[in-house]
Amino acid sequence: MSYGQDARVGISFQGTYGTASVASLHWLEPISESVVLSKAQIMQKGLRGIYDKGLNQEGANTIAGDLTIEAKANALGVLLSSVNATPTTSTTGATSGTMFTHVFRPRQSDFSALSAERPFTYLKFMGDAGSAHQYFDLNADNLELSISNGELLTAKIGIVGGSYARIASVAATYSGSNAIDWSVSSVVFGGVALANLQSLSITQSNNLQAKHLVDTDKFPARIKRTDSRMIEISGTMIFDDQVEYNSFLAQSDQVLNIFLRGQAQVQSGFFESLLVEIPSVRYTELPLVVAGAGEVEVSFKGIAQYHTGSATAISYTLNCGRSGF
Repeated sequence: MSYGQDARVGISFQGTYGTASVASLHWLEPISESVVLSKAQIMQKGLRGIYDKGLNQEGANTIAGDLTIEAKANALGVLLSSVNATPTTSTTGATSGTMFTHVFRPRQSDFSALSAERPFTYLKFMGDAGSAHQYFDLNADNLELSISNGELLTAKIGIVGGSYARIASVAATYSGSNAIDWSVSSVVFGGVALANLQSLSITQSNNLQAKHLVDTDKFPARIKRTDSRMIEISGTMIFDDQVEYNSFLAQSDQVLNIFLRGQAQVQSGFFESLLVEIPSVRYTELPLVVAGAGEVEVSFKGIAQYHTGSATAISYTLNCGRSGF
């Protein structure tokens, strides 16, 4: 018997597509995960004078699923690395040797001819006496950051790929870091703080697909893009005034900055934190509806676009105690 709390999940980035790696595993603490191997079935269609379907044969093998974690700063850096280009890293503070600033931006060219994003190996041990499950040649298709009043910041990646093998289990070593919650944060849209915000989600979708070729391997031969990258926001706010609705009516493009700071200091005067900067975003939906007798709450959606002056559609600045990913 094994329990959910017995499970161990780690990610190790690969140098190339096609070669698994568990040399530098970043161990994560999942809230939930659903990364699995699927085997498509090819049905033989030849008619044999019977009314039952024909025999099946193993078809294409694929890996897919989601991983959701509480976005502790060190772990969040791993997920940000999976959906973005290699970060620009610097040491924070004149005397700091334990605090680092990583700036992540979406990739503007494919990682390689076979892999749109940085390929990684995903190791899962279920806590039983068996071997560990090694999923490799994976890409992160999307990342969702979610923050709500009274809650911890959560992060979810959608995973596509890849190949599979069983290997010996590996002992987990977890990085020291603290959860980031909603209470020390600010959200500024168009230069004005959103004081009536109740929840907010930011989703970066890379629009990737695992592709098979005619060869001897039933696993995908490459992971490539199928459409343009999308950056979307959604959430709810209390309808105190018409400032945001006016922005929706005008369809104006404005800067959105979200700052979240952890409660613990990595070094005296230096806190773990995340700053998300979207240089050009507009509301696409802001429906005014009355749902009951209480305060009027409105949901909203928005979409970002590439900003030529910033040379990106989104930027993540992470301050944490990990020097690299």
